[in-house]
Amino acid sequence: MDNIFIDLSAVVISIAFSYGIFWYKKHKTEIDKKRDEGDALAFSVDMLGKLATMFAYDLKDSSEKGAAKKKEVANKIKVTFADAKLPMPSDAAISGAIEKAVTTMKVADEEGEK
Repeated sequence: MDNIFIDLSAVVISIAFSYGIFWYKKHKTEIDKKRDEGDALAFSVDMLGKLATMFAYDLKDSSEKGAAKKKEVANKIKVTFADAKLPMPSDAAISGAIEKAVTTMKVADEEGEK
């Protein structure tokens, strides 16, 4: 009686495992596509911070005022993302990255003066 349960459980486990492998192979291209999109999005978010910092420092000494500088930095970021064919972050994400870059730049300047 114990052998029957052991054999039956082995068969059920084998069928479940085989179905899992079958399902993965059937959906592998979709899974890989979504993973690649996630990788591109993560790369875009990382690049957003770097670009915002770089462009904010570039326009630091320009004659434009705050809102105009922010708009110019946002435009440069959008052009860079479009040229690189990366997923475009939302306007709110771009604005937040610019504000964070400017805050970091101001804190660094204040510490440099001390």
